Amino acid sequence: MNNRELITRTLFIQSEAIKNLSDGKILNQVIEAARYINDSDGITAFSGIGKSGVIAKKLVSTFNSIGEQSHYIHPVEALHGDVGIISEDSTVILISNSGNTQEMVDFLYILRGIDPTTVSITSDPTSKLGTQSNHHISTNVSREGAIVDLVPMASATATMVIGDCLANVLMNENNFTEEDFAQYHPRGTIGKKLDFEVNDLINGKIDPVDPEISLLEASLRISEGEKGIVAVVDDSNQVLGVVTDGDLRREISKGTNTKQTSIQQVMTSNPITILENQPAIEALKTMEKKNIGQIVVVDEFNKYSGIVHMRDLVREGIT
Repeated sequence: MNNRELITRTLFIQSEAIKNLSDGKILNQVIEAARYINDSDGITAFSGIGKSGVIAKKLVSTFNSIGEQSHYIHPVEALHGDVGIISEDSTVILISNSGNTQEMVDFLYILRGIDPTTVSITSDPTSKLGTQSNHHISTNVSREGAIVDLVPMASATATMVIGDCLANVLMNENNFTEEDFAQYHPRGTIGKKLDFEVNDLINGKIDPVDPEISLLEASLRISEGEKGIVAVVDDSNQVLGVVTDGDLRREISKGTNTKQTSIQQVMTSNPITILENQPAIEALKTMEKKNIGQIVVVDEFNKYSGIVHMRDLVREGIT
């Protein structure tokens, strides 16, 4: 078998492993396990050893990201004190492909004295974990897809997918929203899109200018601000207009005297603005819709607050 054939075979077996999870019995097992987790007042603990341990750690991260308090417990460390985090209100997810891994079986035995709800995920319902845990989810995997079929591949994929299905059911049952996700990821891209306000993006005040100043002086202000734009305001700081570096170039190309021409003669009146307390994502939407690279930020009284440039949004991952 050449490498191309080997890859094709691996992909086929992996996809078949996922497809087999659509069996109605397995779907019911996942839904029931999610119900145990949702009804629990304690933490959700995941445990596994070796590659199963790596999967368990990933699922802990996924569960925590959706607000389901979760912890990883190594089955050996559990026997030396870590089991203390588990109570009878907890749900413990035990991951083992064979279902007979000795460390996991020993851990399950210890858990009997605490009496949490135990859920095992294995490929063998008749295994020790499969028969002795409160609830079992079958990966339904019969072959791994590796050249040496003992290497966990399809079983690892199926277990990961089962964990993700559990997370999805929990999100659905709890009406989990983007806003909820943002709460647990305030510095992530989605969190920033939902929680960042326009005012958070005003880095360094760019002073506005008086309508009577010359184009020459305005060009210096634009250069100092490094945003390619300057706002024109009246005595009460109300925004009257804007001038961009593009406006300046056009005036210079026409031969306009930049020393004698005031900025109000060439400014764009009633410019596009955005309120400072609006979500930053709205600034992006407005700039894309209007095909502009900067936008003037104002308060509720249309008083000047600052300038936001497209690169400010990109820098924060709001794209």
